[in-house]
Formats: sequence, structure tokens, C-alpha cells
Amino acid sequence: MDSLQFEIARFLASKAALGQRTTYQEVGEAVGWNHPNGRGLGAHLEVILLYLAEKKLPPLTTVLVRKGERHPHEDAMEYIRKVLGDIDIEAAQQGVFAFDWASVPELQSDPTKFPDGREVWLTSFWGFNPSQWGCIGFADEAKRNRFLTQSRPGTLVAIYVTKGKGPEDMRGKVVGVLELSHEAGHAQNYISGDRWREKELDPTSQGKWLCAVKATRAWSIVPEDWKRVEDIFPEAYNSAHPEFIGASGVKVGTEEAEKLFRLDVQEVHVYGSTAAADPTIQTLKSALSPSRAVPPPAAPYTVGETDGPKFLYILKLDGDVAAYLGCPAADVEEQSIIKVGFSKSPLARRNQIQSAYPAGSFQWQVLFPVQMPDEAPYANAAVAIVGEDAMKKRLVDEKAKVLGGEFFLAEDWLLHITWTAGNHAAQRAQDEYESESEI
Repeated sequence: MDSLQFEIARFLASKAALGQRTTYQEVGEAVGWNHPNGRGLGAHLEVILLYLAEKKLPPLTTVLVRKGERHPHEDAMEYIRKVLGDIDIEAAQQGVFAFDWASVPELQSDPTKFPDGREVWLTSFWGFNPSQWGCIGFADEAKRNRFLTQSRPGTLVAIYVTKGKGPEDMRGKVVGVLELSHEAGHAQNYISGDRWREKELDPTSQGKWLCAVKATRAWSIVPEDWKRVEDIFPEAYNSAHPEFIGASGVKVGTEEAEKLFRLDVQEVHVYGSTAAADPTIQTLKSALSPSRAVPPPAAPYTVGETDGPKFLYILKLDGDVAAYLGCPAADVEEQSIIKVGFSKSPLARRNQIQSAYPAGSFQWQVLFPVQMPDEAPYANAAVAIVGEDAMKKRLVDEKAKVLGGEFFLAEDWLLHITWTAGNHAAQRAQDEYESESEI
């Protein structure tokens, strides 16, 4: 095997040692593959499978599956059957999980490359806004000393929003991650002045959480990946009363930490930090790597995210359109300001755009997709660009007013037609892409 094939095999072995299946996207991000959805990996996987068979080792490649599936896709099974015959795939996977991969030195992962060794804790907040609240606060010195004694600098803390307080759509869900230093100080040192004043004027928070530990980096989990705390961290969450978790924090086991590393995130600014935040949408595992795992695609698109599966979207600006454009109401009757585009996370993209606006009555909403599918339907940016271009063409053809870039003023009857045109074009491009795929 060559160096790339060994790198893939080491990554698969690291997952198997944890009793976990993995996806093409995870492999792609781990080894810097140009197509995170796995296009072109088939030939390398066959070489790896032959190597394992020759060494009489379990078939590692059987734990590589498409997102949301338990077994390899039929296309991948062709490679597996070519080497192993008509095997029982479930039994083969269980054999991979049961094997002691630590006994194979050449398949041991470099612990500095993947963040599996990162220590992860869990605690709760009333929300998640590191740009104003750049620390974790403890009720007293004893609780803070417990954390400092049992953790080390660089520890990651997963944040879920309490079930009784905080934004309703966030309650009970894991929404962000903080990286903590071991710098201890008064909470006021790490909280913006306006947010501190707001906290101290509220009787429910006044004088609380003053013994703080400074955060050094932070990531917001994209809304599509928000999960209930008991679903992603069942053992950690059930290990203590929620009040104890919120006051002191609890450690998260390796297997549950791996679930966190798979979520898509965006780095966000931490109050008091001078370092620039990288808003690229990528898995937390990729964000923690020494350098970006996946090269930016060659296609000229502007969304800050790694390549891979994409959604098309149409955003709509809610508010008084005439007031926004400074024109008579009659001129924009039954028309909307929209933005068309594509992203790994339409909700995160909406939040990015909204964050550039001061608080007010104008709010961006995701108009399409009406219901967010569990998985992005299009394989990569190249496919999604076809859909975006088709939406723009339909808008221009129907005389929608171009407001700059991907923004338009369009009659309301045109919006659904535009969405249909974009998805029709993207699906054709997807079909062509899949017909050429080697997986």
C-alpha cells in the first residue's frame, strides 16, 4: 500500500477500535481527499482490502458506509465481494469491531493528527454567545478548582441550553463548543460590558458564576445538527443531575465525544480574543486539525465551507419591503426580497447574513427548503452551482429585479417556480455526476 492508503486504513482502524462505523465524508476530511463524499476512493479501498486479506486481518473497509446507513452501499459491496466473496456483512463488521487493532503497529493512528484524544466535558448555559460571553463561570472556587484539577488546557466543553431557560428552539439541545484555557479570573474580565450589565440587572443571574475560566476558541454547531443532549451524550447526561452538570460539568466518554466531533460547526469569535475566527462550515474534527483537512474547491463560489454535500436554499427577508428599498408600497406589492444560494447548512448561512444586520424588524428566514431533509441532496459544490445558476436564470428571465449578487426582488408567484427550476437542474447534474462516479 502507498502512504495515502495506509492513512485511510489507519483512520478506519481508529474508528473500528471505538466500535464505530464511519462515512466517506469523514474519511475525506481526515486524509484531505478532494471529494469528501468519496468519489474515486474505490480503487484505494480495494488495495486496502487485498492487503488486509493477505495479512489475515479483518476487512476494515466494511465499516465505511454512506451517512445514515449501517452497511456499505451496493457499489462498494462489489469491491468487497471481489476480494472476500459473498460474505455476511453484519458479521464481518462485528469481527472488525471485536479485533484488537492496537496489535497492528502499522495501522496505529498519529494521535497528533486527529482530535480523538481531546478531553471533552459537558455543561449547560442559558444560551450560546461566545462573542459576548468568553468564559465558563462556576458558582464557587471549589467547583472551579475541581475542573482545573481534572482537566487540562485545551479541553473542549460541549454546551447544551438548559431545558427551562434560553431560546425555545435551543432548549435541551447541544448548540456549541468552547475550548478552555486554564486562565482563571473574575467572570467580568471575560464578558462584554453590555452583557455583564444585563446579567447583573437580572435577579435570576445577579452575582452568579463569578469564578470563571477563560475560553480561547469557540464553535457554533450548525442548527441542522442541533441534537438533544440525551441523544448525543446519554451516558454523560445521565451520570449526574442537570443542576450538577450546569454547576460543575461532567466528563464525556470517548465514544460520545466522537459523536460531537462529527457535527458540522462554524468557528465564532470569543470575547477578548484578537484571533480571527474561521467561519468555514466543517466537522468539528476537521476544525480541530492542525490545518484545514479538505482543500477549498477550485470552483469560484463564495460560501465559507469545505466541499461536500450541499443544500440549495432560498432566503426571504421578512419586513416592510417598501421601507427597506425606499420606494412606494404600491411598487413592491406582492413582491419579496430573496437570496438564492447553496450551503452545507442553510440555517447557518441565514444566521451569518443576519449577524451583519443590527437588531431590528428585518429578519431573514429560510423559505426553501420548507422542511430540512436529514441529508443534503446534492453531492458537492459543482452540482449545487448548477442549481443556483438555474434559479438565477429563472429570476432574470421572469424580470425579477437584481439587487446585487444573489439578492433579488421577485414577485411572490415566482418563488416556488424558481425553487423548482433550481432543483430540477441540480438533480440532472447530480445524475450525471453519479453516472461518472467510481464508488
